[in-house]
Amino acid sequence: MSNTNPVHSSTNLFRRLSWQTSISISIRIADGEPGAGTGADKYFIQAPRYSYLPLLIPEIRENLIEVALDDRQSEETDEKDWWFEEEPDEETGAFASQGACRWHWPIDLLSIYSYISRPRRLPSSSASASSSTSTTIREPKQLRLILHLSKPPIDKLLMPNNIENCKSLWLNQVKEADFVRWRNTNKVTSLRKTDLDNGWDGIVQDDYDLYLRMASRVLPLPIAPATNNVTSPQPSRPPSTDPSSSSIKPESAYSTRGIPLKLYLPDNAPVIQEIIPPLGTDGKPTTLLSVLRQHLHLLFPSRPQDPYSMAFPIAQGILIPEYSDVAWLSACMCGADGWLRIGICLRAP
Repeated sequence: MSNTNPVHSSTNLFRRLSWQTSISISIRIADGEPGAGTGADKYFIQAPRYSYLPLLIPEIRENLIEVALDDRQSEETDEKDWWFEEEPDEETGAFASQGACRWHWPIDLLSIYSYISRPRRLPSSSASASSSTSTTIREPKQLRLILHLSKPPIDKLLMPNNIENCKSLWLNQVKEADFVRWRNTNKVTSLRKTDLDNGWDGIVQDDYDLYLRMASRVLPLPIAPATNNVTSPQPSRPPSTDPSSSSIKPESAYSTRGIPLKLYLPDNAPVIQEIIPPLGTDGKPTTLLSVLRQHLHLLFPSRPQDPYSMAFPIAQGILIPEYSDVAWLSACMCGADGWLRIGICLRAP
């Protein structure tokens, strides 16, 4: 039976659109490694945004390593010793690059760090941009990586190139996001092993419908809160933690205790992860701009005109409007592990 619920339909549409986005990646073999400088030492791949580097290894071996290296060199190279680092940006004004790419980071996060590595002009698609800025040059969105075939920096990678380890860390992130929402992990731990496997297999196979079998049981929907209740500005205890409560639907992102949100800054600054309630003390939905002004007030000062005059936020490769509800963003634009990741890019003049 088809789902006629407009909230379900619209949410599924935005989630699918986010899922179907991809990231262009150029990969070249590091200088000094076998096959470097042969003319066949670079490979381009269009990778799913929700994927992970370990899942791309078979394609990279087949289309890059086995082409650039001779048979003996190809047999001698061990995938366990491979590692990637971002191509340093030599442009003046660039911040420190992310260096070695973590195996357990989704490619979307690697792309965020690459994008915010230097100041950029405000994208012309911004709702706050005037018509005079509509001719802003669109920069190619490509993640440039260097592939090393030996001597992996274990202290920076934190984990070996292993898909099972990557799956375990993904599941840990799913549980942590669930805990941020409800102060427990009941929704995840109550899932059958088959449901959890569907979630990971959907990522591996780039199959949204398969992934949705798990996600639909964990991710809340952006069901708008009631506006006629002015006596209780704070969301009531969700039924997931208090079965006696029935005033707010348990699947509403606006009834959660907190939003699983992480803010990423350039120059390898510490990640900002705070408790972000979906509703403010006035009972109104928490907007992204209010979050940015609270935790990054120097970059987003309280002024009415041009809130993105010094920096701007990006998620899923696009500029996020300042008036967006963080509850809606977390329900429709979060990663495959349930976390909403937002990069803060300094604005170039």
